[in-house]
Amino acid sequence: MVKKIRRKVKKIAMKASLVSMELEDITEENEEHKKTLAEDFKNEFAFIEWKKQQEKLKVEQDTQEREQDSEQSETDEQKPFEENYDIDLDVETLKTPSELKKLYRTIAQRTHPDKTKDERLNEIFKLSAEAVQEQNWMALVEFAGELSLDIEFLSDETCKIVEESIEINQNKITQIKNTFSYIWSCQKGEDDRAIFKSMFYQQFRINVEEFENWLRVHNQK
Repeated sequence: MVKKIRRKVKKIAMKASLVSMELEDITEENEEHKKTLAEDFKNEFAFIEWKKQQEKLKVEQDTQEREQDSEQSETDEQKPFEENYDIDLDVETLKTPSELKKLYRTIAQRTHPDKTKDERLNEIFKLSAEAVQEQNWMALVEFAGELSLDIEFLSDETCKIVEESIEINQNKITQIKNTFSYIWSCQKGEDDRAIFKSMFYQQFRINVEEFENWLRVHNQK
């Protein structure tokens, strides 16, 4: 039974490390994909911004016509697009599980700048504190693995919490893979790129004829 628990903890640690590396790699890659998308769709993004400005001007003009003599009109003109969001200030902060708190303390003791001047260890000290604050338990377990710390004391309940954290990070990977920038990077053939372009235009409500007319005028300037 003890060996089974140890194997489970080791598998979780390995999975945490693999998911963390994949998330780091795909995040870095997508930064480059974003630049590529911005360059390849430079005109489209400029057109989208132009459309936004036109809509903003129209809203401002309509506001002036409706309420030009009222004080409320002045407020609306200053902030025509201000959105109100309900912010729940009473959100209950989840407490750090005791075993993970113990793990964090061990990591902090090994990596604290007062104990070592090693740059990587000091970086882990900073990142592990952020992980606790963000409840990113997967990262905490990964740092423990990098430091070769014993985590076999983790209970089934704590392992479940870590697995849930791993799943959250896996979802982040999926979300990145579903972004326009990442999908565009995967389109190699002309047909695939044409399908993506159609999807892009549909998502951002770009009327092809209106865009082409705008582009002609824009290029003449």
